Amino acid sequence: MVTISTEFSAEQHGFRFPNRFPFAFPTRYALPYAGEVALQDVLPGMAGGVCYTALDYFLAGQNVPRAARTEDLSERLLTYIAERHLDSLSLANVFQIIEWSMLDAGEIAARASRLEIPRLRRWLRRGTPAAIVIARRAGMNSSLQNTVAVALRMDITGGGRRVDIALYDPDHPGETLTLTMRRRRGAGRIAFSESSGEVAHGFFLLPYAPRDLPPELRTTLAEAVAFGARETLPFVLQWPVDSRRINQEFNVNPQFYRPFGLPGHEGLDLYANTGASVYAAADGDVIAAGAPKNHPYGLHVRITHRAGDTTYHTIYGHLSKIFVAAGQAVRAGQAIGLADNTGNSFGSHLHFTLKIDGETTPGFPPGIVDPLPFLSVSAILPMPVALPPDSGIRVFTLRDINLRAGAGTETDILTGLPSGETLSVLGDAATARGKIGVQDAWLQVLTANGTPGWVAAWFVQDAAQAFPPSDLVVYPDDSLNLRAGPGTAFAVVAKMEPTTALTVLGDGGIARQKLGKGGEWLQVQSAEGERGFVAAWFVHTTGEAAPASGLTVSVPVQLNIRARPSTEANILTVAVPGDSLAVLGERDAATARIGVEGQWLQVQTKDGFCGWAAAWLVSIAPGEHSAPPSPAAGGLTVYPIDGINVRAQPSVGSPRLFGALRGEALAVLETDLVAARKKVGQAEQWVFVENAQGQRGWAAAWFLGLERPG
Repeated sequence: MVTISTEFSAEQHGFRFPNRFPFAFPTRYALPYAGEVALQDVLPGMAGGVCYTALDYFLAGQNVPRAARTEDLSERLLTYIAERHLDSLSLANVFQIIEWSMLDAGEIAARASRLEIPRLRRWLRRGTPAAIVIARRAGMNSSLQNTVAVALRMDITGGGRRVDIALYDPDHPGETLTLTMRRRRGAGRIAFSESSGEVAHGFFLLPYAPRDLPPELRTTLAEAVAFGARETLPFVLQWPVDSRRINQEFNVNPQFYRPFGLPGHEGLDLYANTGASVYAAADGDVIAAGAPKNHPYGLHVRITHRAGDTTYHTIYGHLSKIFVAAGQAVRAGQAIGLADNTGNSFGSHLHFTLKIDGETTPGFPPGIVDPLPFLSVSAILPMPVALPPDSGIRVFTLRDINLRAGAGTETDILTGLPSGETLSVLGDAATARGKIGVQDAWLQVLTANGTPGWVAAWFVQDAAQAFPPSDLVVYPDDSLNLRAGPGTAFAVVAKMEPTTALTVLGDGGIARQKLGKGGEWLQVQSAEGERGFVAAWFVHTTGEAAPASGLTVSVPVQLNIRARPSTEANILTVAVPGDSLAVLGERDAATARIGVEGQWLQVQTKDGFCGWAAAWLVSIAPGEHSAPPSPAAGGLTVYPIDGINVRAQPSVGSPRLFGALRGEALAVLETDLVAARKKVGQAEQWVFVENAQGQRGWAAAWFLGLERPG
């Protein structure tokens, strides 16, 4: 059984009063072409507001009031719950609830299984409980009402044939209910049930954004909630970038990392545009800062930290500039560099690795663990500052912009913010709302990481009045048309290049289900603020490659496979004469590049490495199968003078692929054997080799000899 849990407890963190209030919720919405709807008919009582408020208390580390009746609640808390209920019933959410209510029970169950269970699993893995709508109503003739609950744990058994979701349901205070999905064998049927005995056809996630509790609703420090697992963590890390968008989670995409000797991604990829500030996640000492040749992380910084008896290390990869040096002490929140795309990277982001001395994660090198549970749930200000109150308005950036120290372009730049980044606006709400979109007006804001500053109001848009950005960022597989609508019949708005980060607009969970599927389209926003639609089958996230084109090319000469389409990019591996390479991406476009100087192909080797090959150095394979790889004529064999690690790239920082024993014969797979022979025994030189089992990799030349050691 696989269990994904949070520290939320229905008994401790849920309210004790039932979801019955002494008044009817008064708000009504006018629906386009469909009259109007009373919100009290959409959800019972104020279930959405109760769940949102419970989550607000939980994330603030506060006890909920222990009143057992709604009549005993303060007027201020009743008003707050009502406000949060309105937040939960935005027009977009009401439309989604109505849409699901019109489906039949089978379609609701299928959607929940296919779309919502993977979304909930990703959400809970972050350690945060989720608000969900339980779909009780199926079809227009049903008299049942849907409701809102908090999902706090997921148990997966039978390879996903059964999923149990632990709930706090405001209609059943003080209890932990269970929503169960069963996938019946043979018939292919999916069924949901709830332990309360009430009808449940499925569920979907309800968008939730935390709100700061007003001071009068907070408990004293002595009454603060004890967060079991959070308190047992030996340390908490500050987010190392201003964005909270995760491009790639820990231990995912095993097919991409298997060639490097890893079971999956060994850290987190956090979205950061080129030039965005990167911060130290905790106080510590810099132990390395630089860019060793061919290192997968490119320009990177390593910091060692101590918390009591625990020693741990953080790594910040793919930087363009570093502000610190080895031996320097740093403070949490201190800028240590700028994000970019160096090393084994294809699209600007920050790679963040956490290593804890004495800890292990199966399959990974010693010490490597998932950083996500250690990252702070709440924002951490870099220094105590007096700020205006939160206006309650959320805006998002329409393009890459600067966060400045004051209201004007003459003030200092604090950091760069990516397109599609959500910001909290500070100050008077009416005044701030009047500035949004106005040329030469400025807004004081707070980033998701808690960094305050000012942004140009004409480069942001109110998130409550627009199709907002999701947490999903994608990159084109190749040069890609941005179109005015979801189809090839729509006009081309712009051309997107492979390294262009595109923020997906709308629901990120649904968008993830479209990735790689023909005929599906994604609405996106570029770093320059251009909006439109791209083909979902021609984009990918970090750690993923383009789909196979069905085209195979042969390699007539020794060929470097690189991390990006550039002769300056890292060498991932080497293809030798006789190798065949599977071409990735769009077949016709790839075919047109073959043999053309300056053009590149995205390819996959037989060992599973995905990278870029010079298109002018390959040719279309004569058949489906090419001749087996063979070293250059005459051959050259080398022998380790001691036990060595053979690595994925010519760098001591590259992952270990396999080991070679002292005296083990290794065939050199380089075209120029004279040059290879001269490298043997030389420091800082590497030789590409193959063992008797057909495993390939790079061996340190200074540990090799031309004769078998005695």
